[in-house]
Amino acid sequence: MHAHWRWIVGQELDHCPARQVWRIGHERWGIENHAFNELTQYYSLEHCVRHEPTANLAWLLIRVLGFLLFEVYSKVHSKAMRVSGQTLADLCDQLREDLGRWEELEPLWSG
Repeated sequence: MHAHWRWIVGQELDHCPARQVWRIGHERWGIENHAFNELTQYYSLEHCVRHEPTANLAWLLIRVLGFLLFEVYSKVHSKAMRVSGQTLADLCDQLREDLGRWEELEPLWSG
């Protein structure tokens, strides 16, 4: 199957070659595919819990923060994952278990 795409861009990209515009568009799709799909599949992004704009924004920011924290956590542990054969689901379970033992961390904040 052969596809024919047309990219429409603003004047600020007039100086960019067509190949670069194509690459920018596909990188944008990569962001959508990774971030938005993950947020809808694993962070319940598909439904607004409240219909108050401020509550929706706070709800969205909390979800995105959780996503970003897990992304950073998984990147930091990526070498251990490769060596041990651990999956992201295993890492998620480990993080959930660690967060469940918050009382072990409490002395760090209790001063």
